[in-house]
Amino acid sequence: MIKFKIKKFLALTLSMAMMLSLGACEKKDDKPDQNSEEAKTEQEAFDQWLWDNFEESVTMDTVTLHYTLAHPEEYGVEPLEVTYGDVDFSEEGLAAEKKETEEGIAEMEDFDYDLLTDDQQFTYDILYDYQTNSLDFYDYVYLYEPFAYTSGLQANLPITMSEYTFYDKGDVDDYLALLEQTPDYFQAYLDFEKTKSEKGLFMNDHCVDEVIRQCEEFISNPEKNLLIETFNDRIGDVEGLSSKEIDDYKQANYDAVMNYIIPTYENVIETFEDLKGSGKNELGLCYLENGKEYYTYLVKDKVGTDKTPEEIIECLDTRISETMNGFTSLAMGNYNAYILYIDSYGSFYEDADPKETIQYFEQCFDERFPDIPDINFTVDPVHESLENSVSPAFFMTPPMDDYNNNAIYINEGSDSSGALWSTYAHEGVPGHMYQFVYFLSNDPEPIRTLLNFNGYQEGWATYVENMAFDYYDGFDNPVYGEFERINSELNLLVSARVEIGVNYEGWDLEDTQNYLSENGFSPDVAQDIMDYVIAEPANYQMYCMGWLEFEELREKAEDKLGDKFDEVEFHKVVLDAGPCQFYFLEEKVDQYIKENK
Repeated sequence: MIKFKIKKFLALTLSMAMMLSLGACEKKDDKPDQNSEEAKTEQEAFDQWLWDNFEESVTMDTVTLHYTLAHPEEYGVEPLEVTYGDVDFSEEGLAAEKKETEEGIAEMEDFDYDLLTDDQQFTYDILYDYQTNSLDFYDYVYLYEPFAYTSGLQANLPITMSEYTFYDKGDVDDYLALLEQTPDYFQAYLDFEKTKSEKGLFMNDHCVDEVIRQCEEFISNPEKNLLIETFNDRIGDVEGLSSKEIDDYKQANYDAVMNYIIPTYENVIETFEDLKGSGKNELGLCYLENGKEYYTYLVKDKVGTDKTPEEIIECLDTRISETMNGFTSLAMGNYNAYILYIDSYGSFYEDADPKETIQYFEQCFDERFPDIPDINFTVDPVHESLENSVSPAFFMTPPMDDYNNNAIYINEGSDSSGALWSTYAHEGVPGHMYQFVYFLSNDPEPIRTLLNFNGYQEGWATYVENMAFDYYDGFDNPVYGEFERINSELNLLVSARVEIGVNYEGWDLEDTQNYLSENGFSPDVAQDIMDYVIAEPANYQMYCMGWLEFEELREKAEDKLGDKFDEVEFHKVVLDAGPCQFYFLEEKVDQYIKENK
């Protein structure tokens, strides 16, 4: 049987849709008996099929397996070999992968959808849509950028490998074997970059310089490289190792970093220096052949929305106008507070302690969200070698069988490190950490833990982050929190608007400067924003449109239910559904509305 593989083109990127239309997936009003013997047989077959494909998908590469299951042996899952996974960007390899995806979809269609349970149908819908949407990728494969400077290989490998948990000695051996394979793994992607260059689709020079800078900083002090220092910190905690074994492992890791990791990054630098200048496009995706179509695919894939780019533009324009009007009204009605807010911008929460703030949020939000088990977590600074490459803060997604151990990292070298108060809500509670622990504690279908729905995940975290401004007890006047919330929303909204303007509508620097000026923002930041949105198209949409999709669903429920609307129940509905496409999440909300009218 051809397996349903969840292909990950970028296995090291941790933090990675066509509407259902085929006859096999149509929903009927007169469903057959789901408790019949025929139905039970079909349901058992579907469960087995899901598990078989989870098992094969999760063992395609060691990194995915390790970050999905802390103890795979307890699930009867055994990897065949230590590997980063196959990378084949040849025409033949891509054609074979596309064919395998098509055959996997056809395999799904062999099941009788109407005989499946409601929960199985929901999983079916998500998977079928996920796979059919992935087929579009093959039409734009050479527009894909594996070395994007915030989500690319060079930025993610240091985090991924420095956080590679050593549950036992075998994990240490796997880790060292992966380091040894890193040069070949990266080379496959560097060869792909050379092909892109030959086709005139290589990145612009600013992006090249940023990738080179990141690589140079990561290897600038080899003797104190992140992967050496973090390994030495962790290896002593592995049970059963003698002092000699610990010393031997430290030496083996040191040798691996010096012989494989440092040369890998030197190779990236050399390759990108050689390819610099071969990029033909300094502006957004829409200036490349099929660029607008690829951008449309990216938005659907990253956000999980069925809105067209034109609908997103209209949505953003409307929301920006409403938010700016709201800010003006608030400022006019509270002028003295507004002046103090402007004079004190960024200082209201600059001394907030990360762990204490997250624990404070646990208390504040206790009556607004469903209960979950107590969350065990640590908050640590990122290594100094990553300070110029990673976000102000990030949450490491735990394995599905070890969700009680969570880690949040703070980038103390970030320009935003002094204004992270609401970011603690985004990364911690009730944001990413809460959402993931809630989802995993409800024993989800394992294959769903392999699917990337960044729009849901980042949208949720942004949705709840905006609520955090209601609770800062350091404001002398509650209106300061409202100023800060609106300001935060506007920055995201405008950034997302510029992003789609540049990549879909073709804005150049002058267009971007004019847009910012007309909306009360400094045109001096135009180049910086353009550089980012060209390097990471659709990334702002994950946060912004994901957040607005959650707000739309909430407003729909509030409008339909009126006094019967219950905030906790609404949050339970969208959290119980788990990460998925928003058009399927809307079905769950519609069901909630129908049952509570």
